[in-house]
Amino acid sequence: LWLLKYLPNMPASHIAIFNDLRGPSNSLTLREASGHLAVGEATITIRRGAADVMLVGATGTRIHPMKLVHALLNEQVAMGDGDPAAWSRPFDRDRRGMVLGEAAAVLILEELGHARSRGATLHGEVLGHAAAASSEGAAVGRRRSAIAGAAGRALAAAGCAPGAVGHLHPQGLSTTAGDQAEAAGLGDVFGDQIAAVPLVAAKANFGNLGAASGLVEVIASLLAVGRGELFPLLNHAAADDACRVRPATAGEPAGGSFLSLAATPQGQAGAVLFGRCPDAA
Repeated sequence: LWLLKYLPNMPASHIAIFNDLRGPSNSLTLREASGHLAVGEATITIRRGAADVMLVGATGTRIHPMKLVHALLNEQVAMGDGDPAAWSRPFDRDRRGMVLGEAAAVLILEELGHARSRGATLHGEVLGHAAAASSEGAAVGRRRSAIAGAAGRALAAAGCAPGAVGHLHPQGLSTTAGDQAEAAGLGDVFGDQIAAVPLVAAKANFGNLGAASGLVEVIASLLAVGRGELFPLLNHAAADDACRVRPATAGEPAGGSFLSLAATPQGQAGAVLFGRCPDAA
């Protein structure tokens, strides 16, 4: 029965069995972009009338022994001396790789009328979502192109101009090439406005959580929008000329919307634009 420990649909299966959940179910496995794609899939499912409520969850680990070996062999991982709490430095000039972690997160997506009828607390709404893929030979991802494609399509789906976004929440891996590609992709979409939109990256606080990263980061931004103020981009001490972004500072306005996105090394990307719901708490 060892295989049942590793099949990607097992978390959804066990949660559904335990809670006697019925209806559509799907499992999407796109590494750090999994949560964004799951939000999009659930949104489409509700819009076509196949469900009133969907649980959107993601769980991931980069510290399982096999995952750890894979990361050390294939990715830039921060190592060395000093305080490990300062190692994850998204978009900082002196970043030296990702910090590895693990987590899980769940959102409840619900048709608005159904949520209102049961008196649910509303934290926000999905305004737009998109997926994109761009790669070259041997599954080498063109992350800049994938990020630009997903971000641009999510904004277009919502009819939202780049300058109207309250804040940005990219994945911010803290790797040299990854952050540079992400900043370039966002620059392709936002142009000169990229310097005016505050940017947060919660991976500076907890590292790369694998497939769970996207939803944990979405929750962080939803809470920031609810409070009306942003948390700072932790550990960002020196600007990188190759990453033309504007780091958020503590307490500045979160705005009424945010764009969250992620991309895999293979060039698969997902993006979701959330806005403050009129009924939000």
